[in-house]
Amino acid sequence: MTDDAPDEQVAQVAQVERLVGEAIRTLPEPLRSAAEVLLIVVDGTRRTGLYGLFDGAPRGAGDAEAFPPRITIYARALAADFPSRAELTSEVRKTLVHEIGHYLGLDESDLAGRGLE
Repeated sequence: MTDDAPDEQVAQVAQVERLVGEAIRTLPEPLRSAAEVLLIVVDGTRRTGLYGLFDGAPRGAGDAEAFPPRITIYARALAADFPSRAELTSEVRKTLVHEIGHYLGLDESDLAGRGLE
């Protein structure tokens, strides 16, 4: 596997950032409100495997966090596995909803039961 050109990496991150913004605007409540209080970062370094990651305490956990809860969306991994715009758009939204679910306190089995695995 070859490395993506730096310009291609920047373009992938920019594209996924736009898709995240579009997804947030179309989320139903309470997901949209949750997304609006989270730090959401699009990262261009991870190439495979993980599409997103929630880091922090779930909402209402009462844990004093040094850092705000955050979601990282991995643009390169998503772009590599979902080359068409339609597939990428769908998977970015699915990944975002999945990670917001973690913020809302849902574990993997809860997410799977709701079709958000």
